[in-house]
Amino acid sequence: MAPAIASLLARARKAGVTVGYGTRAPTMSKWLPEVLPAPGDIKIESQAQDRFYKTDLDNMLKAKGITTLILTGWKVSGSVTYTSVGATLRGYTVVVPIDASMDATDYEIAIGQYQILHQHSANEANEPLKAASSTLSRTDLITFK
Repeated sequence: MAPAIASLLARARKAGVTVGYGTRAPTMSKWLPEVLPAPGDIKIESQAQDRFYKTDLDNMLKAKGITTLILTGWKVSGSVTYTSVGATLRGYTVVVPIDASMDATDYEIAIGQYQILHQHSANEANEPLKAASSTLSRTDLITFK
């Protein structure tokens, strides 16, 4: 997962895309070197699985005019799923690359991916970039404009 995220981060930063990090840890010092936050990245600390819950994330993103999010990370059945729900409830379009969003077991991965596509703004057909919904993709299919 880390190499896929590192490659995606490099391409996003080269394109001038805003990068954000969410964590439940009280410090940001536990990141793997290849995916470390850079100066200027958005950083959110939240004890909730949904990184929007009781944080200023929505305001930060809206202030930058961001409407589409790419969510990666550990616990596709946890933080990634619940942050995708929080994002779509706020009108964001979400992309979750399956090669950069993992979990401890195949079962948890399947449950997370199912939940992402079947949440309130269902995208059961996995229509690419369906507005205010979540799409499953891969990092090698993501481009930046």
